[in-house]
Amino acid sequence: MNVNKFVNNDYKDMTFKDLADCPFEAIKGINENIANRVREAFTPKSLSGYVNIAQAIVTLAEGEEEE
Repeated sequence: MNVNKFVNNDYKDMTFKDLADCPFEAIKGINENIANRVREAFTPKSLSGYVNIAQAIVTLAEGEEEE
C-alpha cells in the first residue's frame, strides 16, 4: 500500500512502523501551526498516540447508550 499521497514529502518512503512514531505534521495538509495547536490540546506526540485516542472514542461510542 502506498501512503505517499497522504504524508508530507519528508516522510515519504518510510515504513509504517516508522511513520507511527512520526509527529502529527507528517500528515499531508498539516502545517507546523496546526501541529502545534494539536500538541497544546493533546498529550500524544506521535501519530500512533492520536490513533489510540481516536480508536478509544470510536469503541466507546459504539457502546454508548442514547439518552
